[in-house]
Order: sequence, then C-alpha cells, then structure tokens
Amino acid sequence: MYTDFFLKFDNEAAADAVLFDGAGEERRPKYAAIDVIGTIYKPTGETITADEGKVLEMAPTSGWHVNVRHTSKAPELEQYRVHPVTPQRMWA
Repeated sequence: MYTDFFLKFDNEAAADAVLFDGAGEERRPKYAAIDVIGTIYKPTGETITADEGKVLEMAPTSGWHVNVRHTSKAPELEQYRVHPVTPQRMWA
C-alpha cells in the first residue's frame, strides 16, 4: 500500500533538503518514489503571438512542486502537503 503526497516547497533547495540525504554522488532519496515537477505554469487568460501563431500566455505559479509516493506514513511531509483539485501530474 502506498501513500501519495502532492507537495509544495518554497524552492528547489528547500525540497531537496527534505526529500534527499547527502549531496552529489552520495545523494539518496528518503522516500520510495520522488517525481520532481518543479515550476507549474498556468494560463493567464490572455493570448500571445508566437512563431506557431496565437497561443495561451502562461505564467508560473508560486513554489516548487514534487510528488512523493511512499510505503509508510510520513508526518514530516504534512507541512508541505497540498490538495490540488486538478493535479498536473499523478502516479499511474
């Protein structure tokens, strides 16, 4: 049985400090599976003209986003947990 966590951190460094041990070649994940999404972009409602023609203008949302799938409880992740209505990416 897995527990899925949708997480939002202030930035990449904050996420790495919570989700990984070590650095460089010694960097190891603390959880069963980590899916780094990073910055999520959402449409602003405006269109812009690009080489491809008119496209939706996109703007970054705040935070650094990561999905974690873990085999046990992880209360230390609760402070970063968000509950998106429409997740941008999910585990299959």
